[in-house]
Amino acid sequence: MDQKIINITFHQGMGHMTVVLDEFFPTDATRLRKLLSIIDEDYELRAVVVQHCGQRAQALMDGRSDLANRAVNYHTKATELQPEIDKMARQVDTLQKYIKTYCKRGGGQGYRQQLKELKAQLKDIKEQQRHALTLYRDYQRRFVGAEKEAEKLKKNVEVAKHER
Repeated sequence: MDQKIINITFHQGMGHMTVVLDEFFPTDATRLRKLLSIIDEDYELRAVVVQHCGQRAQALMDGRSDLANRAVNYHTKATELQPEIDKMARQVDTLQKYIKTYCKRGGGQGYRQQLKELKAQLKDIKEQQRHALTLYRDYQRRFVGAEKEAEKLKKNVEVAKHER
């Protein structure tokens, strides 16, 4: 019997069910009680369910520190890019004002090219910051979700233990 899949036969061999534990759990108590009533007195399957839920809950809680570290790393990266973005934005503003004031009637092509390159660099750095913030939010959401899922799995363990 695989730890991830359990096969159940019920109604004197007339019914058959395959449960993929990773997809079934976490679940609500009603659904779990239905599964347990089908398993009925097969304590081996019941133990597999309890063990699977307990192990997955522990793995989720253990993996939360990695998720938190990744979230902090991406937030730090995004924060470290902000001074560079501010500096480049000031340079763009200054160069735009200079071109507007002193480079009239088609003059100052070198400055215009420099402004174009500076804006492209600013756009790239802002894109890096947006990407880092997106990853930060994603890892933060996974961090919170892992705790909620682990709590549901722990409740599933309690229901499975008390339904004997």
